Amino acid sequence: MNNRNRTLQIKSREIIILLVLSVVSSLIIGCAALQEAQQKREKRMQEKRQGKHFLLSASKSTINVDPTPVDDKPHGESDHYTLKFADDLMALDDYDEALEREVFAKSALVYMESLYDSMHNIFGFKPKHKIHVTLYQLFRGSNRHAITGTQYRYGNNIKFVTGIEMHFPMDMYEKHEVRVHELTHAFTNIYFLPTWFNEGVAVLMQKEYAKGGMFTKFDNLELHLKKDLNGMNELENWDGHGAGGPLTQWRYAYAYSVVSELREKYGNQLYIKVFELMERDQLHQKLIGAMPTSFLVYYMSQAAGKDLVPFFQNLKFNVRKLEKTDILEYIRQLNVQNTGGH
Repeated sequence: MNNRNRTLQIKSREIIILLVLSVVSSLIIGCAALQEAQQKREKRMQEKRQGKHFLLSASKSTINVDPTPVDDKPHGESDHYTLKFADDLMALDDYDEALEREVFAKSALVYMESLYDSMHNIFGFKPKHKIHVTLYQLFRGSNRHAITGTQYRYGNNIKFVTGIEMHFPMDMYEKHEVRVHELTHAFTNIYFLPTWFNEGVAVLMQKEYAKGGMFTKFDNLELHLKKDLNGMNELENWDGHGAGGPLTQWRYAYAYSVVSELREKYGNQLYIKVFELMERDQLHQKLIGAMPTSFLVYYMSQAAGKDLVPFFQNLKFNVRKLEKTDILEYIRQLNVQNTGGH
């Protein structure tokens, strides 16, 4: 081999070595960059979880999933829930295969059981019945409304809860704060509370635990008060969860502001004590309809250790101070009217 060929061969090897080193270097740099990007993403996700959601502990609930059930059985079941996919949801690409439904159902039930445990710790009680959850693409023609309903029956002038149902369009179910709002209803609906308080507590959980940003808290309740033609607080005309109209946003925000201000004044245990007192007496079961606000304020005053009637009267609620004898007499009169007696 002459000197010229030997020189070319050496230069070729050098070029190959340089190329290999360049590729290796690029791979090392690329892997390092990928690892750094993954670390940054994990950090952002952790900050997002900590900043927007209250942390959940892992649930020990038993979970069973059947992605292709028969006879209208649920697709999944746990200690406190059943889960079904509506037909319109199963027609979508993301849920039309058994494996897709199985993976989602397991994940959803694990999450909801953990959330259930957290809500139990916050309120101090839990429903005695399973909560039946159905997921839809559209519920009643909309993907914007999630609803929780409580079924009950009467017997010997006492209401017995027979079931709790939650209906979620998937777009709403995937919103963490909506799940918290609706699960709050699943817990508190069993007490047949005034609409304004039931919604106010649900927004309290949505805002201050799930960190959902849908409603603003009013710093001055008197300044933002809205009155009806009789000069009373418009909140008491609130018919229900799904009622629309120009006052809807104000009602949610004002109800939340009232329950939040009372909680700030009398401590985080206030509503736990309220529900403990209601659970002890079980008087709510003897009501024909929803609980009057005066009835609720009786328990809130006991829990706060202070007469709260002036607070509510100042905000133009139609309330008066009650004793338990007043409540028992009110229930007696309702039952007499219901049975047609004298």
